[in-house]
Order: sequence, then structure tokens, then C-alpha cells
Amino acid sequence: MPVRQHQARPPRPPGRVVITLVLTLLAPLLLMLSTTTLAAPARAVDDVEETDPLAVSIDQLDTVSLDGRTKGRITVRGKVSNTTEDEWAGVNVYPFVGDTPITTSKELAEAAKLPADALVGERIVAEGAYAKIPDLAPGETYSWSLTVPRKLLRVTEPGVYWFGVHALGATTPKTADGRARTFLPLVKEPNKKAKAEKVSLVMPLRRSVVYDADGSVSYLPGWTRDLRAGGRLYRMLETGAEVPSLTWAIDPALIDAVRNLAEGNPGRNLAPTDGPEESPEESGGQSASASASALVPSPSASTDADAEEPIDEEAKAAQKAATTWLGRLEDALAGHNLLALPYADPDLSALATSDPDLLASARERTSQALAELGIKATPAAAPPTGYLDRAAVNLLEPGAVNLVSDRMFRGTKPVVADLDGHEMIVTSSGAAAGGPGPNDPLDAISVRQRLAAEAALLRGSGKPLVAVLPDGWHPPQDAASFVAPWNEAAWISSSTLTEAVAGHKATSVTAEKLRYPRREMRAEISAERIRTANELVGAGEMLQRVLTHNDEVAADILNEALTTTSYSARRGYTDAGADALSYVGAQLGSITVSVPPKVILSSMKGGEFQVSLSNELDEPVTVRLDAMTDDSLRVSTSEPVQLDANSKASFNLAASMRDTGTHTALIVVTDTKGNPLGAHASVPIRPSQVSGVIWWFVGTGCALLFAAIAVRLSRRIMKAKKARTSGAM
Repeated sequence: MPVRQHQARPPRPPGRVVITLVLTLLAPLLLMLSTTTLAAPARAVDDVEETDPLAVSIDQLDTVSLDGRTKGRITVRGKVSNTTEDEWAGVNVYPFVGDTPITTSKELAEAAKLPADALVGERIVAEGAYAKIPDLAPGETYSWSLTVPRKLLRVTEPGVYWFGVHALGATTPKTADGRARTFLPLVKEPNKKAKAEKVSLVMPLRRSVVYDADGSVSYLPGWTRDLRAGGRLYRMLETGAEVPSLTWAIDPALIDAVRNLAEGNPGRNLAPTDGPEESPEESGGQSASASASALVPSPSASTDADAEEPIDEEAKAAQKAATTWLGRLEDALAGHNLLALPYADPDLSALATSDPDLLASARERTSQALAELGIKATPAAAPPTGYLDRAAVNLLEPGAVNLVSDRMFRGTKPVVADLDGHEMIVTSSGAAAGGPGPNDPLDAISVRQRLAAEAALLRGSGKPLVAVLPDGWHPPQDAASFVAPWNEAAWISSSTLTEAVAGHKATSVTAEKLRYPRREMRAEISAERIRTANELVGAGEMLQRVLTHNDEVAADILNEALTTTSYSARRGYTDAGADALSYVGAQLGSITVSVPPKVILSSMKGGEFQVSLSNELDEPVTVRLDAMTDDSLRVSTSEPVQLDANSKASFNLAASMRDTGTHTALIVVTDTKGNPLGAHASVPIRPSQVSGVIWWFVGTGCALLFAAIAVRLSRRIMKAKKARTSGAM
């Protein structure tokens, strides 16, 4: 365990009065020096924290690249917002373009890190090439659009160029008051036979999933925002449906959480689940396809849930958004390649080190969940950070598609890496990094143009571009206008993963060539949280054994436990697993036992005493009683006892002792396998002392009786003998 280090306070030196006097005399001089020497650094800090008064975004760009021609036009659209408390007048939005091409991926990465006010290109101020903005009130936003003739860009050499816009106010004609920048590659066609660059895009369908202690999905407003039409997750489906040869990497935990929301977000279900299944004729599902009926919960199920317990407004809004999203999901996945992530996208390196069995459970749950939904997908691993440690690599599934970042390898980056038979497809970290500031690097245009730029720089190398879209990227509002320029770029060949890596043999690598940064190790899910997740899984299995007619709750709790070990849980500040464990533990502890204050056995050989069981759950349970005693006391265990919901029952336990004295028995409530549920009661037991006294009295009486008989007989004999003696005389 790391030890937090504290700086020891140094001892106070002698002569504090003298030092205080000297400091008092020098204070004015020190103050003067501080104002002169510290003023410049203070201003520098202010400059760093200062933001542009006009916030500018690029929302649409009708091309992903340029070619060698000087004909045509480029249309750019976006927004400008006044972030100040003053009104701005006479604002113009000018396009700009760089004059020096970027020719390597390393240069591109360095360019993306340049400060927002770095000079990267000259403005184009030709009449008609810029947009004029009406007066902007404080906080007001205005949508702008401009069209730039291709001939005004004046770039001819292949490479990647800076491209963007500057917003300038009337009083600041030279200094930009707002900026938006991106990359624009120029790709020349040397001849008609030039090969297109293979680009394979992987879009992860995953999100942080957190459950409340009762098994309901947590933080409904965030889910509603993401799932409704126009929300981030909904726009992902819209965009994915438009991208050709896209590969989806699916986390089934996301779909399960959305389905729960579509059912009204009920808590954990303890009701009977072992009844007979309905036939298609009985359920009325003949006309629905298997996948559609599996993805979207039936209206009758939602209606029944609502009838039992009304849902609040937040749950209703989430239910509506979830139903809309599930209805769009099937169409978005259709025709695309599907990869299946381990359930809840768990921290692979953490589990590989601390609990490989839990990782195996996550993979098994994915297979089961997708089979229930009618979705066929290839097992996969795609850590959001792109890193796996050696232990995680060793546990990669045979035949799975494993995606890792090129940052994981030292030296030359392979297309496909092979470590001791474990193959990994290497993805572009640059493409996943997004665009330059000051805009959000993960906004739609920034990500698309970074992808195009990385692909352009790879062209001619013979290597494909495989890119996993970052989890935090913002899909476009208009998917068609976003994807259309990508599809129109003849030099880009949208490919599946199989097509992209075809012809590239796996490059054998050694463990020494792998990188796993310390920041990754520090960020891993802790071993303590993994232990808590395992305890929660065990508690779920125990709860299922206790519930007489429920055979699904253990799987539900396993799903919840796995979400606490996900990559997204690395950032969690609360331990949902511990909260759920306490909740389930309280449910198990609600089956209680009561015993008499004390038990006195009629004899040491054996006797019985009465105990009572109480079930406070709303469902029937089956439990047993066990006894913990010392070697001198034996108490029989009970056969499995079934209790109805909210009921009590009494019965007798047999006990026997080997010696006198008082001994204590701890009566414990267990499941059918003998595992303690939590509830218990202790009772002192001793044999009765009355039996010993009775036998003492009986023995003493018998002894006195026999003694009296012996005395009387002896007297009679002596008397008879004396009579004979006197007669003979």
C-alpha cells in the first residue's frame, strides 16, 4: 500500500525576535521587489487562462480533402457566440489556410498541440469569401456560413494543411477575437491506377453504466439526454448507419441498461421467474422478428410494471427516450460488422491480474446476453486507452478481434502484432486524439478531419488506417452531410477490419517491445473494488438460492457487479458495488430466527427446544438452520424450510450434551447449501439438575430400607437363636 508522505515541520531556530525585527525592516524593500519581479509572471498566467471573447465552431465542412485542382468551392458553416457582457458589432468571420504542408504523423500530432493563438495560416480577406455577422448581444449565438473559391487557398503540394476561420470585431481588425481550426489534407492523384487508402473505422457502443443499490439504473437525466432523438447516443446510431463498412464494438451492458429504462427502470426483481414460458401464440409475437422483439420490451411488460408501481416523471422521460433509441438500434446495426466486448467493458488488465475468473464471467455474460437479443458478434477486446499489460494479453480469447493502440509498441508500429500466439490489430492513436484547439478536439468535424489527415499521410505506405473512434467524441447533428464528403473522397476506401489487414502477416513481438505506462497502472480498478464485486456476485448467488421461485436474480446482480469493474468506473467517486452489497446483505438478513432465553434439557441424553423463523421479504424463501456449538453440546440442523412471503414458522430442534454445565448454541440461518445469510441468535442450554436429586433420594431410601430389613432380620435371627438356647437348657 502506498504511504502518503508528509513534509516534516522544521524546528524553529533560536533568535526568533532578531529575525522578526530584520524581516520587519526589510518588508518595504521586499514588497517593492515583488511588485516589479512578479508582475510579469502574473500577467502570463492571466494570458494562459484568458479565453477568446467570441467562441467559434465549425459544424460543417463540405469536403474532407483537396486535390491538385484549383477549381471549385469549399463551403464552411458554424456558429459564433458572444461570451462577454458587451455587445459586439461589425464582426466578420474570415477563412484562413496554412502555407506549409504537414507531411508526417508525428508533425501532425505536434501541430495539434500548438496553442490556440499560434500563427498557423493567413486570412483570406477577399470580398465575398468571408461572412458578416449582425450585432451580437451578450450571450447571443449566430449561425454563419461562408464559401471559399478553391483558387484562393493557393496550396499545391501534397500534405496536410491548417484550415479554419477567425472572427474579428470592428475595433480589432488585426487580432482574432475568436478562432476555430482543423486540418485539411491535399491528396494528388498521380495516375488513375493509384490505390485508395484503406480506412477501417470502429465505433464503440459503450457508456458508463451505474446502478443504484436496489438495481435500478442511476442518474436518469443523463440517460434521457443521451438517448433521445438528437442526443449523443442517438446521433451515434444515425451516423453509424451512414458510414460504409463500419465496425460496431458493442457492450451488451449498455443495451441491458437501456432496456431496463424502457421498462420503466424497475429495481432488482425478486418475483418468481421459474414459471412456464409462453408460446409465441400466447404472447402474440408471431408478427415480430426475433431481434426486434428481443431488443424492444413488449408494451404489455411495460404496462404491467406501471400498473404495479407508478413511475415518476424522470423515469417516464427516460422510458420514452430508451424506447426510441432501441427502435433505432436494429437498423443502425444491420449490415455492419459487429464485435462483442466483454460484459460492461471491464478493466482487462486489472481483472487479468486480480481476478481472471471474473473476466471469464464477463465474456460468458456477453455471449448469453447477445444470444438472448438475437445479435451475432465476434468476441473482441478494445480498451478505451488502447493499452493492455502482459497479463491481459496472455488472457486474450482465441479467435477474438483484439484492438490496441500503436502507443503500446516501442519502435516500428506493426499492422498486426503477435505476442506468443496472441494477435492484436494496431490502431491509430493520432486518429483517436481528434483535432486541435481551441475547439473541443472530439467534436464531429475535428475527429473526421483528423481521420482524413492521418489517412492521407499513410497513403502510399501500404499500411491501412485502423481507427477506434474515441468514446467521448460528439457525433454530428446532421449525419448525412457529415458522412457524404467522406464517401465522396475517391482516395479513401472504407474497409472492414478483415479487408484492411488482408495481406499483412502478424509481426512477432516480444514482451520488451510492449509499453504499459505507470499512469495506466495507477488508473486501474483497485483490487479492493474487484473483491467487493466478487462478494456482490456471491451475495447474488446466495439470494437466488434463498428465493424459492426466482432463478434470474443472480445473473442480474452479476451484471451489476461487472459494471463496477469497467473502464468507465475508473473515474467513479462512489463505490456502487459496496452500496449494492449492503442492500442485498440487508435483504438476506431480513430472514431472522428467534430462540427462547434459555433451554433446560430433561436429561443429558437429549431433548428438544423450539425456534421461530421469520421472513420479512415479499417473496417466498427456502432456508435451513445450522447450529454452532462446542464439543460438549450437539444441536441438530434442520431440513430446508420454506416460508411464505411475510410469514413466520416455528419448529423444534433436538439437542444433547456430554457433560453437565451450561453451553451456548449459535443458531444460524443459512441457504440450502449451508452458507450463513447473516441472521443468527444464541441460546444457553443446560441439563436439568432435578433428576440427579431424585436418584440420590431414591438411592438413599433404598439403602435405608435394605439396612432396616437387615437390622430386623438380624434381630429376629438373634432372638430365635436365644430362644433355642434357653429351651435346651
